[in-house]
Amino acid sequence: MRKFFLILERFFPLLKNSTIPALILGASVLTFYGFTPLENQTLLKGHYTFYALSALIGILLIYFNCNKPLFYVISIILSYMIITELKKYLGETYITNAAYINLSIILPLNLLMFYNLEEKKFFTKHNTYWLILILVELTIIEHLSRRGISFEFVTDISSSAGGLPTLSKLLFALTVIYFFLNSSINGRILDTGLFFAAIEIALGTAYSDTAGGLIIFYTAAMLTIFQSVCEHIYYVSYHDLLTGFSNRNAFLRHAPTFPLKYSVGLILIDDYERLSKIFGRHGISALIKMISLRLDELENEAQIYRYNVDEFIILYRGQDKNEAYEKTEQIRRGIAGTEFCLRGYSKPIKLTVSGAVSEKKRSDADAVEVIYRANKALQKANRFTQNITTKA
Repeated sequence: MRKFFLILERFFPLLKNSTIPALILGASVLTFYGFTPLENQTLLKGHYTFYALSALIGILLIYFNCNKPLFYVISIILSYMIITELKKYLGETYITNAAYINLSIILPLNLLMFYNLEEKKFFTKHNTYWLILILVELTIIEHLSRRGISFEFVTDISSSAGGLPTLSKLLFALTVIYFFLNSSINGRILDTGLFFAAIEIALGTAYSDTAGGLIIFYTAAMLTIFQSVCEHIYYVSYHDLLTGFSNRNAFLRHAPTFPLKYSVGLILIDDYERLSKIFGRHGISALIKMISLRLDELENEAQIYRYNVDEFIILYRGQDKNEAYEKTEQIRRGIAGTEFCLRGYSKPIKLTVSGAVSEKKRSDADAVEVIYRANKALQKANRFTQNITTKA
């Protein structure tokens, strides 16, 4: 049954994560077509709401040290500010100005670039280069705009078709399609939110020349990102992004709900540090993902947790130590007999794991004591050999 639900989750990942973002998009479209033009006071409130949401998201992402959505948000804020200033000083003619044309072409490229950023901590030297790139882009836009030079070779802007040049429409369309395919395949909450936000940014930029179009759709994009970021942070607090398994925090949270009788199986990847040095960060991540898939194939009934970088915990509900030992031993043999194919290597890679099982005792205060016994038994056994299963 668990395997059946896993298949469903992988087949409908976008549907699972898109309910609230789709409602926000629908509400913004309904507001734009049903209630515009809006009163100046309402537009002013929407303007302040956009900046309030932007500040809130920025603080949240800086606090949790997330780089990918933060750069995405920075691009949106800068675009909103530039378009607002162009409308203020140039009036209705701003959509034919080189600054607006260049911005509308660079914006989807930035969204695409930051969408594909590898998720890392924000405060790193590498991310400083991205900030410099954004400043360079703004400088280039300013200098080209002063000379009336734009990136668009075929300028065809009409308010009825959306105030975007032809190249910008094409780039936004390709970006949205790519976001949709990517979020459908990986099923990540944040990627799905960024996909809907990209649609809203495209609509906001296209209809920025109407009363409220820019504010309504850009505010909707920020609201979508805020909801997705909150849900993403909650998800990663209790799940391992690499493997999709529940993590250590989830194990400790679930522990009070464990039945009176259960056993745990501890799976340790042998020679993890040596493997990390040989294959590097990307290589070891790919291997762990393949090991987790093999684990899921070998044990599709019990709950699996990624407890540490090189450790997995398997919860055997209602089973004693002997039953848990047999299943853990089957997993050890299954992984030892598997050949893992890693990109860039012509020969398949053979890996081994060691296992230990421990049964819940009446004297145990909590599940941590059960894990401690299993870990202690495994450490003792590993002093002499690896690729074995032991009992605590």
